[in-house]
Amino acid sequence: MPRLARSKQHSRTGSLIARKRRSRPPRARHLANPASLIGIPKLEVGHAGNRITFGCSELNSLAQALVEIDLATESDWIAAGRIPAALVDFVFRRFLRDHDQEIIAERFELYLTLGESLFDARYSDSGADSNGLLYLVLNTESSFPLCVGSTIEELERCYPGMGVAFYETLHQALYRWIRVYDDRDASYRIEQMVEWAEGEDDPNSYEIPKLDQDLPQCLRSSELAESPRSLDTFAVPAEPWLKDLFQTTVELHSISHSMERPRVDEEWLEDQRSYYSLDLPFPSILLYFRPGDAVMACFDDECEYWGQETPEPNLIVPLRPDDPDSVRQAFPVLETLMKVLVLTVRIKTLIEEREKSTCDSALTLEANST
Repeated sequence: MPRLARSKQHSRTGSLIARKRRSRPPRARHLANPASLIGIPKLEVGHAGNRITFGCSELNSLAQALVEIDLATESDWIAAGRIPAALVDFVFRRFLRDHDQEIIAERFELYLTLGESLFDARYSDSGADSNGLLYLVLNTESSFPLCVGSTIEELERCYPGMGVAFYETLHQALYRWIRVYDDRDASYRIEQMVEWAEGEDDPNSYEIPKLDQDLPQCLRSSELAESPRSLDTFAVPAEPWLKDLFQTTVELHSISHSMERPRVDEEWLEDQRSYYSLDLPFPSILLYFRPGDAVMACFDDECEYWGQETPEPNLIVPLRPDDPDSVRQAFPVLETLMKVLVLTVRIKTLIEEREKSTCDSALTLEANST
């Protein structure tokens, strides 16, 4: 059946600002490579930084600040060959490695860069970004899929309302730091499809996903309470795997809310959005309910058209290289982000292990009955 693709203003709550949608292919192959001191595709442990594009004064100031806040030592300086760029590169890589970079790299395809611009300088002029700051920028090239439908239903059976609380707690914790594609995005996409189809000669010829039937029963509009309970108000489940999942999700929520998302000057950011024609951030996580459901269908449909514009980064951490306090504040932000990602991997692992155990039990039961 024919597909539809148009854009329209979209508003939703959360820390990431939703604006006019543009299109993008499923893999952001031509994502502008930031003007980076550190380019770390997939946050891979062995990847080496390849370019220095900002001035020596900024590098010297940043290297000096790292020494002043005790993140770099004399032995680090010697190991870096007494080169400020190498020292900065070394310190950031060590910090990431010490905060479970390897665990994250196994699951996520993330790019963390440090530079004087959000994007490669060859795509801009000197007046586009010049404000004396450096930026840690987080981008992604694919979405980390997290299937939660069966888990929500099992938690609901454990205690009514717990499945809804789990889903809301998980979503809120993730959306504070990275963009998440979920049933709310799918619902908006379906509204677009219906509106566009109504303007066609044969609207019934268009295949439009049906979201409500794919939602867990407790998440359907007729079942939802106006204010779902917080997950931490429920008693901890007795079943070991649910207990582990419960505690990990509560910990994720706590860590996510332990620090404010870095604030970027809104006027400057709007200038960047206008100058680069920025699209919404590419989703770092796809939160869906079961394979092939309406959320996945809408995500796949949007993927066909994503890519004509550069996506806004998932996270921007500004720092002033000549201000040790500003540099110091960037590292707890990175640490919080890393913890959020590691706990998300832990939640996915718990769900996958449960699904495998359930499948193995079913196969054993079937074999014993024959």
